[in-house]
Amino acid sequence: MKRLTIALLVSLFSLPAFADGHDETSDFEFDYVGLVQVQAAPWVGEDNLIQDGDLAEEPGFRLRRARFGLKGKAWSLMDFEISTQADVYGIDLLDAWIGYRLGSEIGFTVGAKKVPFSRFALMGSGKGALIERPMGTTAMAPGRQLGLTIEGDIADGAFGYALGVYNGFERRTNFFEGYAHGAALLGNRLTRLATVLRLTTEPLGTLGSTMADIEGGDFRVGMGASGFYNGGTTTTTYGWEVDLHMKVAGFHLAAEYTQDHAAPVEKPTTSLTVPAEIGRSALAAELGYMILPAQLGLTVRGEMIDDNDGEESNGDVLVIAGGIQYYWHQTGLRAGLDFIHREELKGQARDNDSLVLQLQLEL
Repeated sequence: MKRLTIALLVSLFSLPAFADGHDETSDFEFDYVGLVQVQAAPWVGEDNLIQDGDLAEEPGFRLRRARFGLKGKAWSLMDFEISTQADVYGIDLLDAWIGYRLGSEIGFTVGAKKVPFSRFALMGSGKGALIERPMGTTAMAPGRQLGLTIEGDIADGAFGYALGVYNGFERRTNFFEGYAHGAALLGNRLTRLATVLRLTTEPLGTLGSTMADIEGGDFRVGMGASGFYNGGTTTTTYGWEVDLHMKVAGFHLAAEYTQDHAAPVEKPTTSLTVPAEIGRSALAAELGYMILPAQLGLTVRGEMIDDNDGEESNGDVLVIAGGIQYYWHQTGLRAGLDFIHREELKGQARDNDSLVLQLQLEL
């Protein structure tokens, strides 16, 4: 895996230099994909744990994301993207997909990319208002998986859909770490298949690619609903979510409710399964306002998370996050300062609040 990703990076950097990151002199058109996010945590609680969703365990610096790749078109027929991202084990593939679109109404994508589930998850890592997605979204959205997606929209997004079949979703051991993301270079192992359906509507015009209403504008609203079924060889899981996103005159409101149920199969292939049938849920809502259009914004978000509806524990969490954001060149260069307060509603209270500053460069 490491040899493959290193070879991929070498090939990417050895491509001819394109003026302004774009080339139209051949059958291919390229644009760069890149994201660097550096965090500094001047203050964190004594009980902070990254595996529990906290952004830092000790005061100091963290390279949150570092990714690079290419996206573009081939022969005016196909879209593609291939990108890599650093992780704690080295450098791995992130997105690797090929798409073919017959028109706005229908298109096909095959490869590793985001599963069409959860508005907060589908929003790009650098496009959110606060510096990170809701903890419940990270824990419960399937993220990136390898498979086939059929998607499209009608009347400029007034109605949209996505239907996908993917290698099965495999959760990490800790709830807040969410699902394992993989390019499946060894194929589908021990997970069978998962199916996903997402329906959306933006009847008053497109909401754009950012969560905040950076430039301001007229009232726009988007709604979505998604569901998945994951028939694994170890655990069977099904889940659903509904979401809402509104923008007007510099204000934005976003809300999402997610729920899933998991149960062990009769003869699991591994020991990494749930002991009994459980339900899990997460509710997130955020409100923000651009004090200075395209420059300065404020956002606050609240979350209610329950990692097991059958017991009362430290997994029943209230999270309140608030922050200030400053933008240069839209989201191309921005800084954000967030304070995150976590309160265990059941079980033992913990000292796990955080103050985190992030500087972001997005290509």
